[in-house]
Amino acid sequence: MKIGIVGINGRIGKILSTLIAKEELSGGISSATSPRELENVISESDVLIDFSAPAALHRIIDVAAQYKTPIVSGTTDFSDKDFERIREISRIIPILHSSNFSLGVQLMAILVRKCAQILPDFDFGIIERHHNRKKDAPSGTALFLAQQISKEAQIVSLREGNIFGEHICDFVGEHEMISICHRAFDREVFASGAIKCARWLVGKHPKLYSMQDYLNSVGSI
Repeated sequence: MKIGIVGINGRIGKILSTLIAKEELSGGISSATSPRELENVISESDVLIDFSAPAALHRIIDVAAQYKTPIVSGTTDFSDKDFERIREISRIIPILHSSNFSLGVQLMAILVRKCAQILPDFDFGIIERHHNRKKDAPSGTALFLAQQISKEAQIVSLREGNIFGEHICDFVGEHEMISICHRAFDREVFASGAIKCARWLVGKHPKLYSMQDYLNSVGSI
């Protein structure tokens, strides 16, 4: 299998390039990649892993569709228009998008849904912390966790130091509070999860997949 990395010069991209075996890496795409180089990488890849920026989507998605190359994307801060384009292209190629590739975050989402069912009258809030260079706020993971309940969530976003990622979900009642917390110790947890999803996605039918589809298939959750 050949894997191409979109955003190879980014923080996650650099980690991916160390985790993927040299013989398995078809190449990398960055903002400096020429159209011809981009097409070469995509055409030689069995799957792409994208940890770049929303603007990069428009550079790769049409070429990926042309060569029928699946995409695993962990890029966040897409606009509604961007997501509509992703849904459109997922009718041609399989695309798996997730705001977080950590197994712990996926388990956290299940716990949040369960608490919301049992504690419908409790207030719900999220505190999320990331490094001070992260551009989007709230984080894609915070928005994903907020989508697990039917009521509006209060989200506080903090950008501090070099924190890899911390999310705290609070259910607050009149007499008690329940907190569910997830902390990432390093970025490798996101990269390794994306690689597992990429290997799984090859050969799948065109569709917009989530990490939950992957976990259900392999029986992790």
